[in-house]
Amino acid sequence: MSINSLTGLFTSQTALRTISNNVANVNTEGYARQVVRLDPIINGGIGSGVQITSIDRIVDKFLEKAAYETKADAARYDIETTFHTRMQALLGRPDVNSSLSGKIDDVFNSLSELALNPLSTILKDSTVYRLNSFGDEIGMLAQNIQSMRLDASTQISEATSNINGLLKRIDFLNPLIVKETVTTGNAASLVEQRAQALSELADLIDINIVEVGNNKVEITTKSGVYLIGRSRKEIHYNAPGIVTSSSPFPPITVHDVDPVTGTVSTTGIALDDDISSGKLFGLLNLRDTELVAMSEELGALASSMMDEFNRIHNENSAAPAPNVLTGKNTGILATDPHNFTGQSVFAITDSTGALVNKISIDFAVTGPNISDVINAVNAGLGADGTLSLTNGVMSLNATVATNGVSISQVTANPSDRAGRGFSHYFGMNDLIEARSAGIYETGVQGTDQHGFTVGSTMTLDLKGAGGIDLANYTMTITAAGNTFNDIVTDLNASSIGGFVTFSLNAAGELISTPTPGYKNAKLHVKSDSTSRGTTSVPISDFFGIGNKYLIDSSFDFQVVQRISDNVNHLSLARFDNAAVAGANALSFGDQWGAIALQELENATVKIKKAGGLNQFNSTLGQYSAAVLADFGFRAQLAEDFGGDSSVLLGELEQRIASVSGVNIDEELSNMIIFQNAYSSSARMLSVAQELFDEILRIV
Repeated sequence: MSINSLTGLFTSQTALRTISNNVANVNTEGYARQVVRLDPIINGGIGSGVQITSIDRIVDKFLEKAAYETKADAARYDIETTFHTRMQALLGRPDVNSSLSGKIDDVFNSLSELALNPLSTILKDSTVYRLNSFGDEIGMLAQNIQSMRLDASTQISEATSNINGLLKRIDFLNPLIVKETVTTGNAASLVEQRAQALSELADLIDINIVEVGNNKVEITTKSGVYLIGRSRKEIHYNAPGIVTSSSPFPPITVHDVDPVTGTVSTTGIALDDDISSGKLFGLLNLRDTELVAMSEELGALASSMMDEFNRIHNENSAAPAPNVLTGKNTGILATDPHNFTGQSVFAITDSTGALVNKISIDFAVTGPNISDVINAVNAGLGADGTLSLTNGVMSLNATVATNGVSISQVTANPSDRAGRGFSHYFGMNDLIEARSAGIYETGVQGTDQHGFTVGSTMTLDLKGAGGIDLANYTMTITAAGNTFNDIVTDLNASSIGGFVTFSLNAAGELISTPTPGYKNAKLHVKSDSTSRGTTSVPISDFFGIGNKYLIDSSFDFQVVQRISDNVNHLSLARFDNAAVAGANALSFGDQWGAIALQELENATVKIKKAGGLNQFNSTLGQYSAAVLADFGFRAQLAEDFGGDSSVLLGELEQRIASVSGVNIDEELSNMIIFQNAYSSSARMLSVAQELFDEILRIV
């Protein structure tokens, strides 16, 4: 009797503690109620009391697994929505002037006014200001995107630290749970602590939980990479301190931890491709995909707007014309084939706009090289002007300081190289400049001599998703291969050629096409000491290798300095190709240049695929609206998916709560039962004590 009473007493005490713990955690999120499992004690076929076989957490394993997966998805879209919301706040409303579309409208409104009064210095100032204002806006957006990529990278570092802390805690709890399970069967409280840690871990990274016996668990990613197996793993990520358009990010790596010494291995395996959900995946997706695509779309808008405005500006002239026109460094050599078709007119005018001298160059009959063009122009202009090419920069000068120079197109047969006239190609009379051109249609042919210094090198890294190294290659310029086709062949035969196929299109643009399965592969130029002759233009700059050249066209977008310094250098007049020496060739107050610039508002422009937008044939304003719409679509998509995941998670948590949640009425009922059982056991023990005392007294 006394043994039965004691076991009943102890069992009731444990049950009451369990019930008290349940009641205390009734409002604890994710807490699973515990129940005491009882079995009778049988000795020789006779009941000898009651014992606790286990204290179990009441959970539905299927619902719990589904909740972990949904938590990871919800966490991913929550962090993505946070970043997209920040971006939307920067963009502003599309129907107000402070937005990107509003800035473009301001430019064309200003040009429309200028076309009516091209002599107005105030209107010229306004046009320059509006163009620079657009540049400030798109540059601000581009810079903020890079800042957000830095922020995402920093948060990746924080997330990996949190993951490591949770893995360490789970790994610490595992043996304690096994010990309690084997010895007493009362591991429920420790399992509850581990469940809370697993829930936090599921927010950060997708996990798969495998029970291996005695309540021990092993953890892998959904793709099967172990985070806790026979030993714990540790995740490393070295976040860069500065992020630019060309920054290659290091991969996230998984390292073994020695279970005895705690030493972390110095070598690890890349994890990025094996992460498919959770906050960590959301940050990686933002850093490497979403924000990069948005940067490329802004770059496509900036480069197309710059190229189109420069095209029109190069077809016209200021009145009076400037004394010198100096282009940009194109990397072109005097010995290169000129590869131009059509005709251009090189002219010298005086301060009144009267023609001093001109020469019309028909590229079909001029000698084949750039030097032949230069010689033909100089022969035609004689002592009045000089065309020269120095270290890749073309320049046209008037000999007399009061005279001016201009380069115009022959309307019936305009000069053309890769879709650009002579002046436009060399940037002789550009209106806008930026950190990079964004468009690299060089006009070279594969059989042209490449002209890069023998012995110089270029090192390329090819990165996969999450910064994983796919291949790297150092190209050395050799004397054996001296054409652009040889460069393409060399790249395709390299280790990078297994992931990307290189080609040179008809416009002289170097195209890199990822092979199937590697669409997210990105080229990064690690170093480039090559130089095209004496121009100091390396291969990477000449062809714009890597998406940084497209992205960087959004930075430092501004009206060229010589026009900002003197707005009267705006090319608003059109040179009269029919003018003869002494006759007026440039008219003050001519509207043609201003009208041509204003007409760009409705002109259809071909804009290449960038980010999430396919090739566009639209106006600049329409493309700007498409960019903003795509930004909004990405934000809405993240919000919608996040909302769906949250609804599903709420449903799962409600179903889990119906199984695992604490019911106060039920617990109070159980408490009464075990209180009565405790009282009964205590009473039986007291009676037994009295009985034994009476027997001892009689004896």
